Amino acid sequence: MKKAAKNIFKGFVSGSLAALVTLLVIGVVLAYNDPLAHLSVPARPSQPLTVNSSPDDVLGLMLDSDQTWDSLQADYVLTNFDPKSGRSTRETQRFWLDKKGELARVEIEGAHPIIFVRGAKTLLQENTRSKVYLQTAIPGTFQYNGYNPRAWLADGSHVVYLHPFGKALPTGYYDFLYPTAIAQGLITNRATGLESVKVVGAEEVAGRQTIIISRMPKNHLYWVDAETGVILRAQYIGTAARWQVQFEAQSISYGLKIPASVFQYTPPQDARQVTPAEFQAQP
Repeated sequence: MKKAAKNIFKGFVSGSLAALVTLLVIGVVLAYNDPLAHLSVPARPSQPLTVNSSPDDVLGLMLDSDQTWDSLQADYVLTNFDPKSGRSTRETQRFWLDKKGELARVEIEGAHPIIFVRGAKTLLQENTRSKVYLQTAIPGTFQYNGYNPRAWLADGSHVVYLHPFGKALPTGYYDFLYPTAIAQGLITNRATGLESVKVVGAEEVAGRQTIIISRMPKNHLYWVDAETGVILRAQYIGTAARWQVQFEAQSISYGLKIPASVFQYTPPQDARQVTPAEFQAQP
């Protein structure tokens, strides 16, 4: 009986050890098969980018781009091209951004004209065509609150964290002014083999030197400011072998002392305040 019990105990220990070894092996295999478990986060380059910079240099600067400037003023033009009709539409977007005060003003001219003002406590949007405006409190998700994409990447996170200040802006192209989310996506997608990044040239845009990178297979091109990492031109290329969407800076200046009045909003006398649902329903 003692011998049988002893054999059972030996079998139990042997089985437990085998199971433990199996789990360890599985863990090693899973870690080996998950590129993000050993992800190397590109460092921010100590010198401005050049055409000889590596993709890691460019992504490292883009990741920390919002740390390279305190304020900026810029005019961008968005162009949408329809390859079937050969026609294009243009929209001007003007930006005044103060990172330290987390203040912003955006004026969009085109089919859907908008004035957006982010003050100390409120967000205000005016549809200038419909003469209505919306005022809301700034949500916590639109504040920095420890925003640290480098730490999340180092932990192997698969999630892309949008820049809290940038995503408050009323434009789908805020990622070019705050390109940290684009950098996060490219860093993780390169590690998993989903995308590739290549430095393809250099060019001056809006009086600034830029480094051009390609993003494949999405077929995107980005002109990255060599000193700040801000994207000054972006092209989404369609199947017609020519760009279909382009967002390009016409002018940009960093470090300006922007007057406080720029970030103040006084509704026009003939404008009325509406609810979020009413504002979204406006043409």
